[in-house]
Amino acid sequence: MPSHTKEVKLRLQSINNTRKITKAMELVSAAKMRKATEAALLTRNYHSLAWGIVDRLINSQLWFDSISPVKRFFETEENINHTSIVAFTSNRGLCGAFNTNIVKTILPYVEKHGKKNVSIITIGNRGTVAMTSLGLNVEFAHKKDDAAKDDASVLEIADVLYKKFSEKKTDKVMVAYSDYKSAISQEPVLKQLFPFEKEPQVGREEDEASRPGEKNMEAPKTLEYLYEPNKYDLLEYLIPRIAQVQLYQALLESNASEHSARMVAMKSASDAAKEMADDLVLVFNKARQSGITQEIAEISAGRAAVS
Repeated sequence: MPSHTKEVKLRLQSINNTRKITKAMELVSAAKMRKATEAALLTRNYHSLAWGIVDRLINSQLWFDSISPVKRFFETEENINHTSIVAFTSNRGLCGAFNTNIVKTILPYVEKHGKKNVSIITIGNRGTVAMTSLGLNVEFAHKKDDAAKDDASVLEIADVLYKKFSEKKTDKVMVAYSDYKSAISQEPVLKQLFPFEKEPQVGREEDEASRPGEKNMEAPKTLEYLYEPNKYDLLEYLIPRIAQVQLYQALLESNASEHSARMVAMKSASDAAKEMADDLVLVFNKARQSGITQEIAEISAGRAAVS
């Protein structure tokens, strides 16, 4: 019996130590989540207005009579021979199904168009490992900025995507990330970046205005622009900036979702450790009580034998 109680004590100590670690990680993730969520919510209206500019440009159709390169960014390609997908994942694990959901969102599109026709740009180490293990073509691998202060970390990626699409090295550019809904709800999204489209995005069941921190700012459809000095030069300047806004917002949404998912996962782990510890305490007490009872019975039997 002593050996049994010793094993229970060692296991109980191990579980309590694990619980301390998961609790600390939960508190750290909660602090990071508050900052990441605040950053994502503060930029949502700007993101919505930037996309509203795209909608108005699509409605105006001012570039259709021109052979300018900007025309390609507003036309739907009938034959999709190659697609570039930017996947935002985490650098570390222990965040539940956060990374798995991104991979599951991308896989149906890859299976439909073929692995050879899709190249992946990963933002986050976990995404690189997952995509490579599935045999997907990882064109670029970047480490994600977990505490993005500005859009500097996505400028290079936005520039690469703009050049690839304008030079017809790819026919479509998409972005996969987790859209932050709440601390316990994050929705994986596969959103088309190039060419610009007005249709609702894949994976988005609710209207953009229903997201927290974002207001419905639909622009007037009859609004006309005056371009100076040249509308095509202005559009060539504007298009990559809009892409930067989209990628930066995806990064912020992904960060908020990641820290929320990790906080929830660590809380679940802490709760599970507490339940296991409580069960082991009960087992230990029962074993200890059984040992005491056995010792009393042996003493009583010895005394009776002597007398």
